[in-house]
Amino acid sequence: MQKDLKIGMVFGGVLITAFLLWLSTRPCLSVKSRMLGRPPANSLQEPADKVLVNTPASEVINEIEPEKIKTQRFHIIRRGETLSEISGLYYDSAGKWQKILDANRDVIKDANKLKTGTKLIIPP
Repeated sequence: MQKDLKIGMVFGGVLITAFLLWLSTRPCLSVKSRMLGRPPANSLQEPADKVLVNTPASEVINEIEPEKIKTQRFHIIRRGETLSEISGLYYDSAGKWQKILDANRDVIKDANKLKTGTKLIIPP
C-alpha cells in the first residue's frame, strides 16, 4: 500500500508539471496577447499566419494606420470656467474656443452657460 501511494504521488506530480508546462507555452494565454486583444491561434476569426505571436508592441503599433492612433483628450468643466479659459489651457489661445464648442455640440446647448461636471472632448 505504501509503495502504491508513492507511485501515485510521483505520477500525479509529473502530470501536473507537464500540464503547467503545456499551459505556459500557449501564446494565446500570455498576458501580452490578452492585453492586445489578439485571438487564439486556433481561432476561426483569423488564419494562424495572421496572428501576431511574440511580436514587440512597437511593431504592432507600426502596423496600425496612423490616423487611427489619435489620442482623445477630455476636460471636466469646473465651476466658473468658460470655453475661452479651457481653450487657453489646451491650445495656448483663448480664441480657439469655437473648436471645442464644435466638437461638443451634443453636450453644450449654450456656450455662455456651461454645466459644472460636464465632460468635454478636446479635439486635436
